[in-house]
Amino acid sequence: MTNTKNSSISTESNMQIIDMDSWERSEHFNFFQSMKSCQYGFTVQQDISKFCDYRRKINSEDMNIRFSDALYFFATKAANAIPEFRTRIVDGKPVIFDKVHPAFTYIPKGRNIHANCLAEYSNNYTKQSENIEISRTNADINPSLTPKGGDKQNLLYFSINTGIPFTAASNPWGDCNADSVPRILFGQMTKTVEGKETIPMAIELLHSLADGKHVAEFLKLFNEMVSTPEKYLDI
Repeated sequence: MTNTKNSSISTESNMQIIDMDSWERSEHFNFFQSMKSCQYGFTVQQDISKFCDYRRKINSEDMNIRFSDALYFFATKAANAIPEFRTRIVDGKPVIFDKVHPAFTYIPKGRNIHANCLAEYSNNYTKQSENIEISRTNADINPSLTPKGGDKQNLLYFSINTGIPFTAASNPWGDCNADSVPRILFGQMTKTVEGKETIPMAIELLHSLADGKHVAEFLKLFNEMVSTPEKYLDI
C-alpha cells in the first residue's frame, strides 16, 4: 500500500568526469557541441506483439503489468547497459554516470494537464514499478513540472502520447551545453495488416555524446526485452 503522504524519491548516481585527452569522442564532442543545435533522433515502429500477448496472459491471472511501467523499465534497463546512454554534460564537461533514472510525464488525478515525475531506477521490474507508483502518488498530491531532482542530468525523459500513431516526433530542448538528457517518446499502439501490434518509438539525444550505432544497440536490447518479456519481468 502506498502512503498517502509524499514519499521520498532518491535518484542518486555516481558521476565520473571524462578525460578529454584520452576520450575517443573528444573531436566529435567538440565538433557537435560547437553547433547551435546538436540534437538528433530516430523514430521506429517497434513490434511489441509478444509483450502484449504476455501482458494479456498475466493480467488475466489477477496480476497486473502496467503498460507504461514495463516500457519505461525495458528502455531504462537497455539504456543503462550502454555507456553512451549514460553520458551527459555537467557544468560544460562530459561525464558518465554509473546509472540513470526514469523521468516521465503523468496526468495526476483530478487534472487535465500533465506533471513531470521521476523515479529511482531498479534492475528489478517489481521494485521499479513500485518506485514509479510512489512518484505518481506524490504527483497526485503535489503536481509539478519541476519536481525535486528533476534538474539533474542523470535521467531519461519519457512520455507516452496515446491517441497519436506518429511516424516521426520531436521534443523541446534547452541549451545543449546544459540539457543533455535523452528523450524517448512512445505513441499509440496499432495493428499491422499482418496482425502485429506495433508502437511508434521516437528517440532523441545529443550527437556529441552518441552515434547512430549506439541507438541501434539500444533498440536491439529493447527489442530483445519486449520479445522475451518473461525473462525480464519478475512476475
